[in-house]
Amino acid sequence: MAFDLMERARTRAEQERLQLASGERPAPRMKHAVQRTAAKALAAFFVLMLVLTLLSRAADGVTVARVETQAAKSGVLTQRITAGGVIEAQGDLEITLPAGIRVTRIAAAKGQQVKAGDTLLELDLEALQSAIEKLENDIGLLDLKIANAAGGNSGASTDAILSAQDALDTAQVNLKNAQEDYERLKEGRGTAEERIQEDLRQAQADCDEAAAALEKSKVKAKEELVKAAQEKADAAKEALETTKESAQDAEDSAQQAVDSAQDQQSSNDSSYFAAVNTYNRAVEAVKQAQAELDELLANSPDDTAAIAAARSALLQAQSGQDQAEAGMNSLADAGSTIYKSLKRAKENLKSVQEKWAEKIQKAEREAAEAETKLAEAKEKTDMSEEPAVVSAQNALESAQRALQSAQRSAEDAGTSTEDQLLAAQRTIESAQRGVESAQRGLENARRQAENERLTNQNTRAQAEIERLGYVSQRRESQKKLDELKAVAEAGGRLAAPIDGTVLSILEETGTTQDGAKAAVLSRSDQGFQFEGSIPQKEAETLAVGDEGTLSFTKDGKSQNVRGVRITSIGMADDKGMVKVTAVLGDGAWPTGGSAKLEISKRSETYNTCLPLGALRSDADGKFVLVLREKQTVMGTEQTVVKVPVEVLAQDSENMAVEASALGWDDQVVTSANKPISEGDRVRLVTAGK
Repeated sequence: MAFDLMERARTRAEQERLQLASGERPAPRMKHAVQRTAAKALAAFFVLMLVLTLLSRAADGVTVARVETQAAKSGVLTQRITAGGVIEAQGDLEITLPAGIRVTRIAAAKGQQVKAGDTLLELDLEALQSAIEKLENDIGLLDLKIANAAGGNSGASTDAILSAQDALDTAQVNLKNAQEDYERLKEGRGTAEERIQEDLRQAQADCDEAAAALEKSKVKAKEELVKAAQEKADAAKEALETTKESAQDAEDSAQQAVDSAQDQQSSNDSSYFAAVNTYNRAVEAVKQAQAELDELLANSPDDTAAIAAARSALLQAQSGQDQAEAGMNSLADAGSTIYKSLKRAKENLKSVQEKWAEKIQKAEREAAEAETKLAEAKEKTDMSEEPAVVSAQNALESAQRALQSAQRSAEDAGTSTEDQLLAAQRTIESAQRGVESAQRGLENARRQAENERLTNQNTRAQAEIERLGYVSQRRESQKKLDELKAVAEAGGRLAAPIDGTVLSILEETGTTQDGAKAAVLSRSDQGFQFEGSIPQKEAETLAVGDEGTLSFTKDGKSQNVRGVRITSIGMADDKGMVKVTAVLGDGAWPTGGSAKLEISKRSETYNTCLPLGALRSDADGKFVLVLREKQTVMGTEQTVVKVPVEVLAQDSENMAVEASALGWDDQVVTSANKPISEGDRVRLVTAGK
């Protein structure tokens, strides 16, 4: 039957074609107007549905995001770091030491040529070890600060968390102690009464012993008081006798000086009177010689020989007079000096007598006072203020209080144990509430810090700044620690790291000051070095000894040198840039020329690696979007779901993540033509289309 219908339809279609070919219009298939209207409406409906379907598909293509995906795979990350800088002649090398290290010997001198390994200074090992321990403690504190800052917590939030943690630790210790006290109280309940009675007997014995000790202390205090007073009195008497003997010795010495001066005066007076007599005789001789000369001149003027002899005798007599006068004057001057010495000796004798008289009077007063105190000590009966008696009295009072306490404990033995158990149980409950409160406080502090970290961009930025600063400080401290350990392992010997000339060195031994230069060496080879700078965050991944490729231009040609090794990494400046230095080998380097050092560092092999474009973040943390299919009334649709991840490492293109909910066959969204979020419909496209 179906075949017949198809055959009739073909026959009818062939007839209509022939009619149209002859110019005749075929008769309408639908004889009635209603049928024709219904057919047109149905056709219009299908056309409209077709148009709406096309429009819907076009709108869906406009509104649904197109995404590219990639499955996670294992791999190795390559971190490429480029430092721009210049090539320059190598300068002097400064050697510094931390403050507080004692230099015991200076082994080199300014201007001296040294080889690498030659001793420059010798340091005190004890001070060196103290500096090493301080640096190790500083590094431990920096590690804690770096960990806190890495979590996005600011300094204030970290302090709040640590304070809450301390409170929780204290509360837990209190709870543990309370529980232990309660258990000990329960275990000792059976022997509590016996112990109380034993305590009572011991307290009574202690009280009796303290009373006896008090009486003994009074007797001993009296004996010691009298003994001390007697010793002071004897010492005062001995001092008085010593003073008198010293006074007599001093007076005798002064008197001897007076007697000696008087003897000198008597001897000088006798000599002076003899000199006066000699002078008078000389004067008479001169007069007689003059008279004889005058007589010859008057009576025998022609006797020249006699006159000459007379004149010679006169001159000789005058010379003897002059000598006698000089001796007389000398003895007169000596007499004046001796008189002054005698006067001073007498004054000194008087002064000595007066001074020692005062000392004797003082010693006599002190001896009398000591005798008085000795008599008072012998008569004293109240020893209550003596230190030993006061201590014994306090011990007795303490023993009496302990006895009273033991007596009360014995009286309350029937009810005290139950009261103690109840109190211990209440203490446990209170400690438990303290632990719960401290736990809530710690949770609140962590929650507040987390909210602050997630909601406050400034807090996260500040925490990152603090972390970078701590990392830089730790690297510099570790470098100093390694240097000091090397010196300590060498027995405190600070050696020259390179060949060169000592431009300056400490001038004297002693303790170092902060920032002081221990020595400055000039390199003997005057080689070259590359000096560049990189951002602080990239510098954290580098270490001294890392190698890279140095690119520069020389004579208009680009050149690359592999195996250039980093020799030092500096501190970050105020712009967050870190200086990197690499010592270059021998060769003709373009001094002052621009250059760049590119370092590639390969990581370990990670199991889960994804492109960096797949990483997203929100208030809950970092995540990726994974493609999922679901069945709807419109057919199969593709949507995305959020999978939390932890970034372990990353380079310029890829990242290594840890995600327990991510499967090997999951397709992770790596790019989208518009913003998308969890639950959005997406359309998967091939990369590049």
